[in-house]
Amino acid sequence: MHTVAAEGIHRISTPMPGRPPQVNAYLVECGDGGWMLVDGGLNTDEAWAARDAGVRSAAGGWERVAIHVVTHMHMDHVGLAARVQEASGAAVLTGRLDAERMAHAAAHPDDEAEYRAGLLRRCGAPAEMVRAVEEMQRSARPFTATLRFDGVLDGDQGDVPGAAGWRFVWTPGHTAGHVSLFRPADRVLIAGDAVLPRITPTLGVNRQRVDPVGDYAQALARLEALHPALVLPGHGDAPADGVARIRELRAAADGETETVRALLDGEPRSCWQVVDARYPGREMPPSTRMLALRETLAHLDRLAAAGRAAVRDDDGTARFFLDADADMAAIAVQTGGGG
Repeated sequence: MHTVAAEGIHRISTPMPGRPPQVNAYLVECGDGGWMLVDGGLNTDEAWAARDAGVRSAAGGWERVAIHVVTHMHMDHVGLAARVQEASGAAVLTGRLDAERMAHAAAHPDDEAEYRAGLLRRCGAPAEMVRAVEEMQRSARPFTATLRFDGVLDGDQGDVPGAAGWRFVWTPGHTAGHVSLFRPADRVLIAGDAVLPRITPTLGVNRQRVDPVGDYAQALARLEALHPALVLPGHGDAPADGVARIRELRAAADGETETVRALLDGEPRSCWQVVDARYPGREMPPSTRMLALRETLAHLDRLAAAGRAAVRDDDGTARFFLDADADMAAIAVQTGGGG
């Protein structure tokens, strides 16, 4: 099942368990008679059946698909890419940093596991959380597949090879290598998860970038500067006013940093404790707790880097707190005072 999203662009949604219930892919007709597919879905038979039916209905068959762009490495967007590659022979492209991270994870799974464990220890997570996250990783493996990328999209912006009239824009934050696609002729933006209509995309610490929250703010500024007339998101329907939504998301990212700072005082707290204060009384499965930890830690690190919070190491656990002297110094720098 597919719907027309814009001139020459078809939206094909595939089902997901839980929330959000669907993920969008976009099939784009290119000038030479070929098609570009953007994103995919989870690696399930049900999702593949929906994707297969949509491509056959809109394009006439997989042989018409010449290029497949994956906006980012999360399994609900990349999970079907190996099947697409096998069915179509299309060249598969993604952002450079996400391609590098996926290649490293495939080649060095033990190192990835140790990175996750170290991140959890830095957050002050108990040992049972580390074990639960690794079990979660094992259970998720069937929903992904080994993937060979034929090329990468590198730089802040550039042309999409094989898709005349389309440009990519580097939009990190949700992942380090996230890219969005833009058609200048009519200012249509295929945003992946960089711009979502109802929720804010999760941001979180990663091993490739220092400040994912700041990265995201800069990415949104790049998108706003394009003045998109239509924003096609990775989940849900297009927002009524894409530019206004981009501005809302940028304000929300800065607002969350202030929300996290308001949870600090002079008593050093771990990220685990700050998450408990941020979401009081909320029961979280390991997957949700991991997202909350990564995102909250990103805001805490941003505050510490700006001198608006202090941090100390407590046997491998980072503990954050407000320091009046450091905070006054940061304010003086920001306002140009302090001599």
